[in-house]
Formats: sequence, structure tokens, C-alpha cells
Amino acid sequence: MAAGGGSIAVAMAAMLICVASGKITVQITNLIRYDKVMVIDCRSSEDDLGQHTLLYGQSMEWRFKPNFSKTTLYYCNAMWEADVRLKIHFHAYEYMRDNYGCGSDCRWLFTVNGVYAYNSKHDSWDFRFPWYV
Repeated sequence: MAAGGGSIAVAMAAMLICVASGKITVQITNLIRYDKVMVIDCRSSEDDLGQHTLLYGQSMEWRFKPNFSKTTLYYCNAMWEADVRLKIHFHAYEYMRDNYGCGSDCRWLFTVNGVYAYNSKHDSWDFRFPWYV
């Protein structure tokens, strides 16, 4: 082994251990209206998180380790009743989008206007998409 080759191997191993041990938290909060419940069902190809009914101000969250191939994807279907049934299908966590976007703390906020995602770089809530009928 050439001089310095051992230190490169150690640095790469340390980086892999850091990536492999990192856990992600996804949190989804209902702030639609005080008198409205939101029903949400989230899953990945490996985990079915089940259906949850969130009252105003309630959250659901889960923790996981992204897979080594960087293809981790959690998607959700959410709905609530207004004069009509409003619903949305969205990716709650997508490795290629969120690894550098939200890092290890991915938060979603559901409001009467639509869905917001927390931007940790700018400490702000960014509008992502509206509800659809």
C-alpha cells in the first residue's frame, strides 16, 4: 500500500459509518383548521406506517435510516373534508431531494391553503403544493 493510502481508507470507512448510522426524522403536522381532522397514510417499499387521524395541532413522526443505495422514498396520501373532500399525494421523504434539503429533520405543515415544508437553511416554511379535489 502506498504511503497515505491507509489514511484514505480510514477516512472513507469513517464517512460510510457516519452515513450508515444517520437517522432521519419526518414530522407531519395538521394545522388545517381547529374543527378539521386530517387522515394520512404513509409508506415506503419496506414499511407501511398505517393510517393516522390527526386532530388540529397534532403531528405524526417516524425515524428511519436511508438505504445504502440512496433510493429511500416515503410517500403519503392525505385528505380532509371541507365542502368537498380534498386530498393530496406527496413524497414525504425522497433521498435525492431531502438529503441536502432538510437533512435529518424533515418537517411538513398542512394548512387550509396547502402544504409547506421546513427549509432549515433559511429557517422558513416554503409552500410546496395546494390541495386538490
